[in-house]
Formats: sequence, structure tokens, C-alpha cells
Amino acid sequence: MRQRESRDWTSSIAVGAAATAAAMLLQQAVRVGWQVRSLPERIMEWLLLFVPLDLFERGLQQFGASAKEIALVGIFAGMAVLLMVVATALARTASSGWVILLTGFGLWLFTMLVIMPLTGAGPFATGLLSNPVLTNSAYLVVFAAFAAVTALFAAALDLAGSRRQGGAGVAINRDRRSVLAGLAAACAALVAYGAGRATSAGGAAVQSSLPLAAAPTSLPAPTATPLPPRAGSGVTLAPPTSAPITPTTVPTAAAEFATPAAARSLARGEEGSLTAAGRSPGTLAPVITSNTDFYVVTKNPVADPVLDANTWRLVIDGEVEHPVQVDYGTLMKLPPIEITKTLECISNLTAGCSLAAFGCDLVSTAVWRGARLGDVLGLAGGLKSSAVAVVFLGYDEFTAALAPDAVLDPDSLLVYQMNGQILPREHGYPARVLVPGRYGMKNTKWVAGIRAVDQPYADWYQQRGWTKDGFVKTMSRIDVPTDGARLDAGPQRVAGIAYAGDRGIQRVEVSADGGMTWQATSLLEQPPGKDVMVRWAATFTMADQPVMLVVRATDGAGQAQTDDFGLPAPDGGWGQDSIQVQPA
Repeated sequence: MRQRESRDWTSSIAVGAAATAAAMLLQQAVRVGWQVRSLPERIMEWLLLFVPLDLFERGLQQFGASAKEIALVGIFAGMAVLLMVVATALARTASSGWVILLTGFGLWLFTMLVIMPLTGAGPFATGLLSNPVLTNSAYLVVFAAFAAVTALFAAALDLAGSRRQGGAGVAINRDRRSVLAGLAAACAALVAYGAGRATSAGGAAVQSSLPLAAAPTSLPAPTATPLPPRAGSGVTLAPPTSAPITPTTVPTAAAEFATPAAARSLARGEEGSLTAAGRSPGTLAPVITSNTDFYVVTKNPVADPVLDANTWRLVIDGEVEHPVQVDYGTLMKLPPIEITKTLECISNLTAGCSLAAFGCDLVSTAVWRGARLGDVLGLAGGLKSSAVAVVFLGYDEFTAALAPDAVLDPDSLLVYQMNGQILPREHGYPARVLVPGRYGMKNTKWVAGIRAVDQPYADWYQQRGWTKDGFVKTMSRIDVPTDGARLDAGPQRVAGIAYAGDRGIQRVEVSADGGMTWQATSLLEQPPGKDVMVRWAATFTMADQPVMLVVRATDGAGQAQTDDFGLPAPDGGWGQDSIQVQPA
């Protein structure tokens, strides 16, 4: 048998470049078209597990989104280089087409058996609630196309070279197997594409064989106006459910639910996006933040899930009496609750606001509408006594775990409206979790599943060294005036916000001498709920020299903020916000 000659470096590199380009472009295409996360995204998320939390926090404070973008691009480049090396080596050594085909299949197997379990998706994506078949098909498309382009381009280059040398017949006979292998890989890519296309009809919808639950007809239908508030609470509640909620296997009637506008454009990096609330410098935060100004935090570096309420499903399983799946129509038929609540990101600074681009503005308030989580769990017969934690799973593979008593709190909701509008996409459409007194990290967006477990569960944030409980720490902030403002001598106004979760705020004090003496402030209005920030204001005298303004709040339990400063990691920032103003 005549030994196959190696190809020259120029031809081999050309083959490698073509195969790599095909694989990387297809990977991005299935990311956009099928919402299957790219391998660089998965690898980046896994690598961040090994970054010390204090180092990550300092990097976030110092470099912001630009460093994240560089890191994510670096992972993409690393994968491209790896594929380039593999394809170039196969071309250079004149490997047969079947070896190339097996290499592509091996890369796919490595992805499904090693990378997927490492990144929490399980072998062959069996740990995913949302369409594991689609995920398998997407990655098979990528690697089958990689093998096909490598084999076919190599054979084409050989054929062109042989024709120039007058040996086309020999070349065709020699490379027939390479062509057949390339065509086989191309067929595999097309079959995988067809399977993916067929299973992607519901977008990222959950694929489950569980029975579909429906709310009993005896339950009240959602109302167009808020229900009567509980006396003295400022929180809108539904009346007690008159009949037990039991699951049925009868599907809800087909309906076309409205969809929100496209998500806001966000600056993203390898750890997603941290977008501060929209507020002009020197202006006091409003009582209710508009949807377009509400802060946004997402862990997703490329894109968030794009879901459709008409195909959305919520799986409720684990330590519940009757595992079921719930559709959007059933959720809407549960007793509606409307509540005003503030959300704050655990990465929010409470002092040293200039240390990060988002400063102390990862906090906002909205009016939310949805169903009690207790009623949602009632569709599955409720929690078993063996349940020690309830895990909320997002379509983006985010997880948040809560104790059963927190989930069954009457103010814990699965919401579908925000400020009277359909829940915006960037805030979790079609449905997100809302629990009292916890940072945003415990309020899962794009909910795909609720899983009750019989043992402690380390969720997404806890795996990365953050707090298990996520209780909000007391914060206060000076909004007016701005740091460095030049003010006329005499009386001047100072105002801002304070928040302590569902503990509430007992009082807010301000100092005009750097914290040596304190004076009481006045609340501008009564908060419209127990888990809502307050707005405060006071007057100080501007002297003919710089004045250091400091604010501190005392929560409903009587605990006052101290002047000790701490970064958010791992359980929330602390410290007293301060600014310095100058004489005009």
C-alpha cells in the first residue's frame, strides 16, 4: 500500500481555518437560533468556580465589563485555536476521511460526556429541563460540520494539486474515501440539524412527560384591578383559597398570550451584566422605578433566554405529592396577588459608591403581580414533610435554593407582571420568583422548574462561595446632593433612600461633620409595603469650607449601620455612604 504523503503547511492551515470558521459560526448560529449555550459560555462559567471570591470581587470593582468581555473573547479564541490545531494536524498528516470523521465524533462525545457534566448539565445534557435533545443536536451539528469541512476541503485541495500535476485519476481514487467520509459527516450534520429544528419548535421550552396541571374552576379568576389590601400592611393580598388546589391531567384551553417587547440592550461580559438603575446624578430615586430604569443583573454573558408564554412550562417535581408541569394559563388562573417590593443585588455597594461603575444603584422598586408560591406548589399537592430545601431552576441553568418556610411565606410569589405590564424579558418573562427579605440572587428569573429536595442544596451562587441565605443587609444612600457638588452657604437639602429588606426601616440619620454628630431625618412618605425602601430628607447648613455628609439607617430590629466598610462578597456589602460637598 502506497503511503499517503503529507500536505504542505499552507494547504493544511487553509483547511484548518475553513473547518474552524465553520464550527465557530455554527456554534453562534445555534446559540442565537436555538438558544443552546455555547461551549465557551459553559467553560467560562465552570472556570469561575475556581476564582477566589475576593479576587473576583476586586476585579469586578476595578475593571468592570471591559475585563469580562476580554475574558469571554479569550475563551472563544482558545476554542478556535484548539479546533484550528486539530484540523490543521489532520490535514497536515493526510489523515483519512474516516479518521477525520471519528475525530469529529470524538469531540462531540467529549463534549457530552465530560464538558456537559462538568458544567452541571449531566451526560448528554440529561440534567437539563429544557430540551436536552436540542442541546445534543446543536453540538453534533457543530462537530459534524467541523469534520465534514476538514475532510472535503482536504480532498478538494488534493484533487486540485493532482490536476496541476496530471494525476487527477489517481487523486480521485486515493481520496474517494475522504470524500465519502466528508459527505457522511455532512449528512450527520444535516440529520442533527433536522432533529434540532424539529425539537426547537417550542424554543427553549421544557420537555417533560409529567401530567399537565390545571387550576380548579372554583378558584377566582385573575382580576383587572388590585385585590383589597390587608389592613395596615400596604400589601395587596388575595382572600384565602376556598378549595384545595389539586392537580389534574386536563390541559388548559389553548390561548394566545401577549409577549413583551425585545429585551433592553445590555453591556455584557463573561459574568453577564450589572446594569445600574437609571437615575440622573443629583436626583432622588422615585418611589416606584419604571421598567426601563429598573436595574438589571444577569449571569449570562451572551444572551438571556427568549421564551414564549404559549409554550412555556414549569416542572414541579422532587419531594412533592404529585409531580406535575404547569402552563402559563394555569398560572394566570391562580389567585392573583399584587405587592410592592424592592429588589437589591447582592453586588450592590452600600458605601464607596465610586468603586464600581454601578455604584450603589443596583436597587429598585416595582409593583409586582403573580401567584403565591404556596398556591403554585399546591398544584403538585404541596411539599412533602421530607423536603428540606426548594430549588428554583432557570431556563439559563441558574439555580437558587430556599428553605420551605421562606417559599411558603404568603409574600413569596411567582410573578408575571411588573408595574402593570407583562413582565419584561430582561426581568424573567414569562415568570420569575419573588421572595421577601432576600437579595436578587434568590429571585430566580426565567423559571423552568421548582424542585423540592430532601437534603441541603448548594445553588449557583453558593457554589461560587456566596452566602447560602441571601438576607438583605441594611443600606442607606445619599442621592441629593452629588459628591463634589458646590453649594451656596446656608441651609441646604440632603435626601436619599434606605432599605433593610422585610425588616423595614426604623429611622434614618444624617451627619454634616463626618459622623461626629447625627440628626434625625424625615420620611417623605410611608412605604407602600413592608419590603420596600424608604425615601428620607433633612436640612444641613453649608459652611464656607467642605462638608462631609454621612448617612446611617437603623432597621426594624433596632440594628444600626456601622462605619465599618465591607465589599459585597460573600454575603452583601456594608458601611455608611458619605459624600463631600464644596462651598460655591
